[in-house]
Amino acid sequence: MTRDLVKIEGTVLSLIYKNDESGYAVARIMLDDGSQLTIVGIMPFLGAGERIEALGTMVVHPQHGSQFSVQSYERHMPKGHMGIYEYLASHVIKGVGPKTARAIVDRFGEETFEVMAEHPELLQQVRGITAARAREIGQSFLRVSAMRAVVEFLARHDLPVFFAAGLLRLWGEQAVPMLEKNPYILCAEQFGLPFGRADELAADLGIGAASSVRLDAALLYELRFNMQNGHAFIPMDKLLPVTVQLCGEDTAQEVAQRLEALRERGDIVCERMGERTVCYLEPLYRCECFLASETARLRSMRLHPPGDLARRIKKYEKEKNIRYAEGQKRAMCLCFESGISVITGGPGTGKTTALLTMIDLIESAGLRASLCAPTGRAAKRMSELTGRESRTLHRLLEAGLDAESGLLRFKRCESNPLDTDVVIVDESSMLDLMLAASLLRAMKPHTRLVLVGDADQLPPVGPGSFFADLLASGCVPAVRLTEIFRQAQDSDIVVSAHRINQGLMPDVHKNRGDFYFAGVRTEEAAVRAVTSLITERIPARFGIDPADVQVICPSRQMACGTENLNRILQQALNPPSAHKPEAHFGPSVFRLGDRVMQVRNNYDLLWRRFDPPEMGSGVYNGDAGQIVMVDPAARVLTVRFEDRDADYSFDELSQLELAYAITAHKSQGSEYPAVIFPAVRAPERLLNRSLFYTAVTRARQLLVLVGNEETVEKMVVSDKKTRRYSALRRRIREMLGNEG
Repeated sequence: MTRDLVKIEGTVLSLIYKNDESGYAVARIMLDDGSQLTIVGIMPFLGAGERIEALGTMVVHPQHGSQFSVQSYERHMPKGHMGIYEYLASHVIKGVGPKTARAIVDRFGEETFEVMAEHPELLQQVRGITAARAREIGQSFLRVSAMRAVVEFLARHDLPVFFAAGLLRLWGEQAVPMLEKNPYILCAEQFGLPFGRADELAADLGIGAASSVRLDAALLYELRFNMQNGHAFIPMDKLLPVTVQLCGEDTAQEVAQRLEALRERGDIVCERMGERTVCYLEPLYRCECFLASETARLRSMRLHPPGDLARRIKKYEKEKNIRYAEGQKRAMCLCFESGISVITGGPGTGKTTALLTMIDLIESAGLRASLCAPTGRAAKRMSELTGRESRTLHRLLEAGLDAESGLLRFKRCESNPLDTDVVIVDESSMLDLMLAASLLRAMKPHTRLVLVGDADQLPPVGPGSFFADLLASGCVPAVRLTEIFRQAQDSDIVVSAHRINQGLMPDVHKNRGDFYFAGVRTEEAAVRAVTSLITERIPARFGIDPADVQVICPSRQMACGTENLNRILQQALNPPSAHKPEAHFGPSVFRLGDRVMQVRNNYDLLWRRFDPPEMGSGVYNGDAGQIVMVDPAARVLTVRFEDRDADYSFDELSQLELAYAITAHKSQGSEYPAVIFPAVRAPERLLNRSLFYTAVTRARQLLVLVGNEETVEKMVVSDKKTRRYSALRRRIREMLGNEG
């Protein structure tokens, strides 16, 4: 039962703690009856001397005793010389401390705030304040006022407070007026608010159901939403009905008119494709066209291969006492024959061996190679295998936050290209159109691109299927490695993966080596088996630590989905303890020691690395780590991602999920010592061969399937691939004169 809210009124005496990013504050106030009270809650840029009226409840903190937890509030800027002085002296305004505050208030009295906001140049009348410092104080006062207004707007409408930084970066003091005029700006990429939630806010603000602001936002939202489902475009005959369904059946005519208006404005590109008209978001249209033209340019690049490649390959065979397969030899030479080339193959087919020798050949030819991969785990594995530096694509391209738009930008681009001769990308099946285009834009005209990956894995999370489309176009030099080498034939994981890829059942009755099947009939039994395997059976029999066992699921829902399994595995592997502080966010509990995963791109989030010392920003969807610090008093926790630490305020925890169990889509680009895969009931569209194959190939030392043979067989025989709307393959063929 919810406790009744209590109203308090008083004046802020002092700030005990504040976090300007999240708006969280702890303050001491004097109530109107003369007593004092500690209040806690989201109260951005609270300052001493302010008068506050708040609704909330009394709570008892285990360390700090009784506190008043603020749920909602109104506050008023302080009045009178003493109130204004106390407010400024509490360091709310950058560049103003107690001494400067006293001098300003002595000079301007109750007109101080008006001077700071409207005539900051007058502050030069105070001794020690230069023209530059006066401007800085005025700008800081306006920023604080704008931040307070934005955060209070967000809090009043029950929206995430961490939106404030991005809104202020985009619109500054006009952020609140912009929101009141068009709340659908919160549906943009950097905020990610669902359309329905923005619709509720719009209704509260009096925006009509048929307003152009709403209909434009709905069309753009549908295109962005489907972009996240992998589509580069949507046919117009699909886009219009789904938008009308979103906005209301009586809006059909208006929606069609707004689509034409957005096309004329340049936000949407419409193109005739066969018998249909298709609709792109303008940036994605440019990406697809650019990738096609760059692929054609790289394919047409004139190269002069070294004349002694065959001799060098024989020399490596002799030195390493190895015999390369013909496919491997062909793969090693691709980058000397074309500006763009593709190497694909399943586990155990010698991709790594071919890659190592290719790098040696590149370096012996006097060329520089840059190695990278889409994820941190994949880049780290590439470094370990090659003995050379490998970076994530985001680090290679020097990702950073654009100060004006709040969106991801890469320092490496056409005007500041990569200083290298060959770029080699591992796990290239994860490249979406946007990231692939960013990479190609950062390459000098002479730089060659080698893409290495497994074309049979799941497509990228983002739009398009760059790697698969290059292969399918038939226009790019490619080698598909299929021969399983002798040492890999000893692995039942490798053999089973290839059988699955061929549509054949893996042998689920062997139960030896590195591949096991635990048969269960019910989902409840599967949950119990998964829990027992990770906590007891695998560590006892194979000596593999539970921290090195990853549960990979087909879906998020149902008994063996990630949501349910994460709750159960958290309780089993990291139960509550007096020594393990926690953070609560909605139904989720994040505890010291928990495995977690970032579930949306956050270009703002700062991280720090200790060896070597480095600071940067940006944590990305799919990054996995462990909670290494939780501070309930400061309402902050720290996650260690590989070799980087990032801090989260408790109000930012919607960006994290527990990661004891993850989906197959989230496992892309990673390998784990041991994998448990529950093969039980899941949505039909997810019980397919590509997803199953991806999950199986994530296991390095041990794979355990838990479930029933019927579900395993259903996944093996289902070769249905979700259709992605993209015209890249067609554009490449047209560019290179091959329309077949």
